[in-house]
Amino acid sequence: MSLRRVSLCICSYLTVCFAAFGASLSCIQPGTERWPVKTSLPSGAATKTMALADALNLPRLTGVARDDPRYQSARIMDQPVKEDTLVTISGWLYLVGFESDDCDFHIQISRQPRTSADKPTKDDNCMIVEVPSGQYATSIADKVEGVRQWVIDNLLGKIEPKIGSVHVMSHPVFVTVTGALFYDDGHSYLPDGSTGRGKEGMESKTLWELHPVTSLAFATPPSH
Repeated sequence: MSLRRVSLCICSYLTVCFAAFGASLSCIQPGTERWPVKTSLPSGAATKTMALADALNLPRLTGVARDDPRYQSARIMDQPVKEDTLVTISGWLYLVGFESDDCDFHIQISRQPRTSADKPTKDDNCMIVEVPSGQYATSIADKVEGVRQWVIDNLLGKIEPKIGSVHVMSHPVFVTVTGALFYDDGHSYLPDGSTGRGKEGMESKTLWELHPVTSLAFATPPSH
């Protein structure tokens, strides 16, 4: 396959839905909620491969309040599920967003191969995985910057995204992703079981994430 055809194939993976932002902005401030946890890895972390369905069904932590001050700078280690594991999951990558508040790459991994033409339904669910900037995740800067560059090279047509942009895949993309298990207590479960999290019509019905992500790669989709 010619280099030109390869480039066209890469570009065809996405459509771009830009939010209302002007020129590209540099990262000028770190995030706030649980930022020390979001930008580092657990010491001596165990590793585990999970089916995406199992990751999406991890239990709610009823002993953790919204914005729980006990865990602002500490990992959750005293609950039924702990933040001490590097987890690997595989699934369909729906979109990449470049967050305006903390410069994270926000990525949604679904069990269904949703795209800009095959839009999510209310029954869909996804795992949110986040890749912080090495500017802030200094202890793992090489890992996170490697992942961010992989996303730019392989999913965004080698074009650096603008802050606030959201890039929805136009063709199904199946990936394997590894990151630290993380509970986003900056949000909460609503009475109907939703969380209000997710972009472009695809909700995440779990507060569990992989954050920070340390590895992301194309994978072979499951056979039907």
